[in-house]
Amino acid sequence: MRVLLTGAFGNVGQSTLEVLLKKGYSVKCFDLKNPRNLKIYNKMKKLGYFDTIWGDIRDKEVTDDLVKDVDVIIHLAAIIPPLAYDKPDLAYDVNVTGATNILRAVERMETPSKLIYASSIAVHGNRMGHIPPTRISDPINPLEYDN
Repeated sequence: MRVLLTGAFGNVGQSTLEVLLKKGYSVKCFDLKNPRNLKIYNKMKKLGYFDTIWGDIRDKEVTDDLVKDVDVIIHLAAIIPPLAYDKPDLAYDVNVTGATNILRAVERMETPSKLIYASSIAVHGNRMGHIPPTRISDPINPLEYDN
């Protein structure tokens, strides 16, 4: 099975890539080419072979090409805090326009790929130290909950 992984060198992307490689999937990684991501790329390539395409998720032509010849798309490309707080317009553009580009590219496919849209580590808020297991009945962000 061939998998496209957007945001491959982000926090969640790295863990996802590692699992996909261990399970023997053929992975096409996509992310921005910058010093941070190049460093992570060099670390991750020691885990096994994967294709890498560098680019910007906001570029519609790029996303149209990205989705070709894959069975599954795992879309993780996003801007999260603190950069999202500092540059909200950029965060909106990457998070909304990027996701929309992927969705529309899949929609245009003759045989659409399966799409997994996942959130980011940012949904957990600021967490320090050990996080105890929670129950469904526990309040959201139980460590930050104030009675």
